[in-house]
Amino acid sequence: MAAPLRRCLTQIAALASRVPHTSRCLQSPQLAAQVQKCSLSGTVTTIQVTAVMPAVFTKQMHTSASVQGIFRNTEFDDQDFGVKMHSPKWLKYNEVVYPPKEPGEPERPAEVCHSRFNIKYSPKKMWYIAAMIRGMSVDEARKQLLFYRRKGAQSVLEVLEEAIEMAVRDHNVEFRSNLWICDSFVGKGRVVKGVRKHRGPRYGIIHYRYVHYFIRLREGKPPKHYYPPPKTGHEKMETYIAEQRERRIWNPL
Repeated sequence: MAAPLRRCLTQIAALASRVPHTSRCLQSPQLAAQVQKCSLSGTVTTIQVTAVMPAVFTKQMHTSASVQGIFRNTEFDDQDFGVKMHSPKWLKYNEVVYPPKEPGEPERPAEVCHSRFNIKYSPKKMWYIAAMIRGMSVDEARKQLLFYRRKGAQSVLEVLEEAIEMAVRDHNVEFRSNLWICDSFVGKGRVVKGVRKHRGPRYGIIHYRYVHYFIRLREGKPPKHYYPPPKTGHEKMETYIAEQRERRIWNPL
């Protein structure tokens, strides 16, 4: 074997010894084929070797969703950093056991509470969506959310579908369509502050706001009026007369 060939193989072996064991399997198979071809032909004096760098994936490299999913850091998954992903108080309403009904009393309708925390959306914008579907049946709410062209409507629709699935699976609701939205409201979530550079030495604060969404479903048909209906003229007149008759003179002469 020629001296240049031995020197080349020695350099390749030294390079392979420096690569960690976990990343050797990620090297290109062409490198091993070239080394085997070199060792078989003793007359070859020069060889062209392309060194392949080991594929090292770290948490700072955000190349694609698949890479983040495979090489995601799970070391701190069991740690609590103060960011809540669900509401334990709101979900406790699902565990309430009421006393049995007396004979002849109407059956108590089933209720299901569900929530989703820290949705990346503005709380003020989400309030309009939450207030829109109050008092609707689940089928009508699903139609309205599908035609509402806002990003927050998709999150509300997902929470609604999850609540319907919970009602059928865990709370003995017979028909999926026999539900209406009893409560639908939002809460303020985390506010992450960032910095924006302005002209000169000035900086501005950016607020990245998150929102919590809460929903409660009730079995049965929705009511005719979710909010109190406006009073008629006769009702307003009766209220005015009652207020006038309740007047008293507290400090008479």
